[in-house]
Amino acid sequence: MLAGFALTIPFVPAQEAEDLRPGLVGEYFDLGEPMDDFPSLQKRKPTLRRIDRQVKFEKTPDSFAGGISKDFFAARWTGIIRLPRDGKYTFILASDDGSRLLVDGKLVVDHGGLHAMVEAAGGAELKAGDHEIRIEFFENRYDAACVVSWEFEGQAKEAIPATAFFHKKDSELDK
Repeated sequence: MLAGFALTIPFVPAQEAEDLRPGLVGEYFDLGEPMDDFPSLQKRKPTLRRIDRQVKFEKTPDSFAGGISKDFFAARWTGIIRLPRDGKYTFILASDDGSRLLVDGKLVVDHGGLHAMVEAAGGAELKAGDHEIRIEFFENRYDAACVVSWEFEGQAKEAIPATAFFHKKDSELDK
């Protein structure tokens, strides 16, 4: 089931290009208890931090993303998305359980709650260039998955490629 809306987000310069590195900063939180919706991650330290080139984690009943617990965890990816042209972008989250996506601090896709692998979408008018992005995901139990895709004029739906994601240089992760 696809549900969506459109909003206009002005271009906001992100970081100077020389400060950017490929991939998003992935933070993983082992929560250890059941949840019905997005947990509060404030005041929590991640169990694992790393650079993820894409957010393309297909459905798995085993540990998530190569080492994260298979149940009761949350993930947050932050950084920059580089858009190739001005126009309407549709972002699609396919997840099991909840996920959401923000661009320049504005909620574009809200796909919360407990559910099997299903898609939700949202749209935004965006300018070409760099925009801040944050993707959040949580897994209660059983299978886990989170795949972030996009489509725009001239581009059919596809998982957002690694070439579109960047992060500000991180002294711990970019050694």
